[in-house]
Amino acid sequence: MIRLIEIPVALSDGAHIHPSMGSVLHGALMERIPPELAEQLHGASVRPYRQSIFFDRERGEALWQITSCDDRVTEAFREALPAGLSLELRQKDSILELGKPVLAAETSFEALADQAFGAADAPRGAQVFFDTPTSFKRAGSYVIFPDTLLIFQSLLLRWNALCPSIRLEEENITEKLASSAQLSRYNMHSAVFSVEGVRITCFAGSAHLRFHGTDAVRRILGLLISFAPYIGIGIKTALGMGAVHIAFQERREPVAGEA
Repeated sequence: MIRLIEIPVALSDGAHIHPSMGSVLHGALMERIPPELAEQLHGASVRPYRQSIFFDRERGEALWQITSCDDRVTEAFREALPAGLSLELRQKDSILELGKPVLAAETSFEALADQAFGAADAPRGAQVFFDTPTSFKRAGSYVIFPDTLLIFQSLLLRWNALCPSIRLEEENITEKLASSAQLSRYNMHSAVFSVEGVRITCFAGSAHLRFHGTDAVRRILGLLISFAPYIGIGIKTALGMGAVHIAFQERREPVAGEA
């Protein structure tokens, strides 16, 4: 099963929560799970989880989100983070107080696929909200804009690695998906995410993607975008980057110049 857990958190000194704390929290989480599992996850080419921390303005509280696509990993995380736990963040010289963990969403690869391919209509687009700083790396440089090729390349790689029973392997599929997803509007700004003193240039905000092409292509685009909130987009999602939530568009978006 794929599960998304949310934990309300606060620093004991009342300090501001910043998404870059995700790197510190990842270290604290790995210290609290069995060492052999931590070592296995560290060595995985595609990690079956993501985690991030950010302030949710609508709810007025800071949230630690942890998502896992592996039952064993989910159970280890749950045991490591009981309600009322206080985590000492040595790097920040502070204490993080944890509220009650809540199962915010639960699904499976099969359910996501059934929803995408069994729906009456294929989606016409989606709005992607980047909750924590997001970036990609290409040719040794950071990409600080939501490039559709890199978005779907990232999601496709993770889907195929974590769900071998429903692989998406059509020839040139990444290029076909990217050419069928158009960035139609956005509200973006640059951001910075710090990992062990290294500042990574990123982007944050929201982007609207318009889907076109065949019915089958739009369904695959919808499937991968629906997977994004569980696995994240871009680099270092295990350390707190690339957390997103989405909203689908079911009707065709008007093209500029149309009556």
